[in-house]
Amino acid sequence: MTIAVPNMVRSDVASIQARAKEVLARAPGAANGSKVVVTTGQQVGLFTGPLLTAVKAAALLDLSRSLNEHGVAADALFWCASEDHDLIEVTRIFLPGPDGPKDLGPDPGVLATNRRPVGGLHPQVDLGRIADEAVGREEAAPFAEDARRFAALGQGRSFYDGFVASLSWLLGDPPLRFADAAALGDKPALVPLAVRIVRERETVRGILAKQAGELAAQGLPLQVSTEPAALPLFAIVGSTRHLLREDDGIFSLKGDEGRTWTEADVIARLESGEWAPSFSALTRPLATSWLHPVAAAVLGPAEVAYWRQMLPLFGWAGLVPPCIVLRPSVVLLSRGDQKLAERLGLPLAKFLTSPQEVRRGRAAARNADLLACLANVETVARESLESLRPELVGVDASLAKGLDATTQNISFAIGKLRERVLAAASRADEAFGRDIDRLAASLLPGGKLAERVYSPLVYLPRHGRERLAERLLGEVRWSEPGPQVIEL
Repeated sequence: MTIAVPNMVRSDVASIQARAKEVLARAPGAANGSKVVVTTGQQVGLFTGPLLTAVKAAALLDLSRSLNEHGVAADALFWCASEDHDLIEVTRIFLPGPDGPKDLGPDPGVLATNRRPVGGLHPQVDLGRIADEAVGREEAAPFAEDARRFAALGQGRSFYDGFVASLSWLLGDPPLRFADAAALGDKPALVPLAVRIVRERETVRGILAKQAGELAAQGLPLQVSTEPAALPLFAIVGSTRHLLREDDGIFSLKGDEGRTWTEADVIARLESGEWAPSFSALTRPLATSWLHPVAAAVLGPAEVAYWRQMLPLFGWAGLVPPCIVLRPSVVLLSRGDQKLAERLGLPLAKFLTSPQEVRRGRAAARNADLLACLANVETVARESLESLRPELVGVDASLAKGLDATTQNISFAIGKLRERVLAAASRADEAFGRDIDRLAASLLPGGKLAERVYSPLVYLPRHGRERLAERLLGEVRWSEPGPQVIEL
C-alpha cells in the first residue's frame, strides 16, 4: 500500500534538534531531566514479530546515536503495545513453504474473542517445535542453536517478557529502553489525560472529524475508522480491555453490554483506579508524549497514516508533537540470492517494485522487432484511416465519429495483442521465469517485502544471531527510508 508522506515527516538532525528544545521547554520537569527520548514501537509478537520490528529498533538506535553525536542528549525508547488485545496478530509465525509463506501460528478462530491485553498472557504455542521446523527446512543450518535459543527466550514467558528478552538478545543487548504500555505504575500519571478525553469528548471528536474531512478532501485514506459512539479510549476493568462508548451522555463498555454509567461515574472509576485507562491508536501517541519527552518517533507508513489523523490532538492536549521519521525498510540478501540476481542481470530496485515488470521487460527486449512491427501496423492503420476523413465527412459529417471510434478500436485491439505477445513471451522463457519466482519467494513472499512477513527466526539457522545483529546495527540508516539492501 502506498501512503503519501505528509509534511510532518522529518529526516534531518537539525529539525529534530529544534523539536527537542521545544519538548524540553514545555516539559521542564520531565523525568529524564535534560534528555529527550526518541521512540518506536510494535506489538509484542512471538519471535519479536516480523523482521521489521528489529529494523525499527536498529533505526531507532542509529537515530539516537546520531543525535547524541550532534549534541542532543537522547535515549532510545521502544514502546511495546502490550495492551492490544489482538491475539491473532501477535501469534502469526510464517516460515517459507513450497506454496508460499506457511502460517504456523495457532488457529485464529479461537483467538478472535480475546479482550485481555496480550502482554501479560502466556503463549499457548510450542516455540521449540517451530524453531526445529525452521532449522529443518535448511539444507545447511550451521547456527541451529541460535534458532533454538531464540525460541527458548519466549517459551514459558508472557508475550511482553518474551518479546523484550528476545529482541534484546537478538540485537546483542543494545542501549534500548523498553516501555510497557500496560505498566500499572504509569496509569496514575495517565488518568488526567483520560479524564480530559472523557470530559472534552465532543471537542476531541470534532477535532478528529475535521481532520478526517480534510484528509478525505485531499484524497488520503483513513487508517483508523471507529464507530460513531466510540471514544478514542479504552478502560481496563479487571483483566479485560473494553472500548469506551458514549451516546447522549450515557456511557457503556463494549463487551460489557447491559450496564451504563454517567460521565461522573466513569471519571470516578478512572480516578480511583478501579478502571485503568488504555489508549486507542488515535490517542496512544499522546500517552507516550504525556509520559516521556518525545522528540522524534520512527514510524512505518501505516503508523504515519494514523498519526496524520490524530496530529491536531497534540495541540489540544498541550503537547509538542514529535518529529516523525519514516522507518527504513530492509531487504536481507543472502549470498545465494545475490548471485542469482547478478547472474540474471536484474535491476534489483525495479525487481522489488514489480517482478512481473522485470519479466515483461525481458520479454519486450527479446521480442523488440515483433513489437515494433505491431506498432508500425497500428501507425499505418491510423494514418490510412485518417487520410479518408475528408471523403467520409463529405458523405456525412456524422461519419467522423464512426472514424474516431474505429481508430480507437484498432489501437485497443493491437494493444491487447501486444499484451498477449508479452505474456506469452514471458511464459516461454521458462528458465528465467523459474529464477524470478525463486528470488521473489525469498525477497517478496506473497508479494510483500520479506521483512513484513518473516520473523528473524527464518534467518537465524543459516546466518546466526551475531551476523544478523552486525548487519542490522551496522547497516540500517535512520535517515534513508529505503528499501535498504543488506547483504548477509
